[in-house]
Amino acid sequence: MEKTVLMEEMTWQEIKKAVKDGKDTAILVAASIEQHGPHLPTATDTIIGYALGQAVAKNMGNALVAPVIRPALSRHHIDFPGTITLRMKTFVKVLEEYCQSLRHHGFKNVVLFVSHGGNSDALNAFIPSIAKKIAPDMRLLVVYPVEKNVKSLQELLAERGITRQRAGVHAGFSETSVMLTLRPDLVAMDKARPGLIDEEFYQPENIERSKISSFIHGVKSQSENGVLGDPTGSSAELGKVIFERKVNDIVEEIKNNLTA
Repeated sequence: MEKTVLMEEMTWQEIKKAVKDGKDTAILVAASIEQHGPHLPTATDTIIGYALGQAVAKNMGNALVAPVIRPALSRHHIDFPGTITLRMKTFVKVLEEYCQSLRHHGFKNVVLFVSHGGNSDALNAFIPSIAKKIAPDMRLLVVYPVEKNVKSLQELLAERGITRQRAGVHAGFSETSVMLTLRPDLVAMDKARPGLIDEEFYQPENIERSKISSFIHGVKSQSENGVLGDPTGSSAELGKVIFERKVNDIVEEIKNNLTA
């Protein structure tokens, strides 16, 4: 039986020994509990976050996965039942105390990334100040810029005939395909329907503007069913390819930065 890399599945003795034996890096993923259309569960980002964390940790070889943070920053989805959101100051405090706890237990590095795009700007804005509080005992590294990854996945899917607007950025073809790979039992494809499929919204040069519009006006104003994209015809086969691309991108960025 393969040993787990999830700290919450380990005893304190196992964690202590793992750190002593060289597992000096903690993976910390910021996810969410929020609506994902009529066909995906509210835990979608959390499920994907755990899967990414485990895959990255196993690839690195010297890492354990801290409990995934959720709920987090999901105010733009609050008009949909089931969405749970934190205030910014609460989220930042949780980040800080997570990192302080991990430092206390001997981890030398914390690698942070998001499986929910709404957390990305907060990590980039506040991790530097948190890093100053715990330096020089621990190094914090934020990886996996969401906009960069969205563009990368759009290019990947375009090669397979999937348009940007169909791939989407929330509960569309891309995310639904990943969930069909990870937890097909939680995907109700018979309820999958297109949401916002305006081509302009998904153009690479418009991604940042579109995101800000979501934050200001809420996703409900953009898509009645909460879907940004078109999940119909989603594919577990392509979901595996998308997931592996995400993992490879994260691992590559970690290696480039931790060895810099």
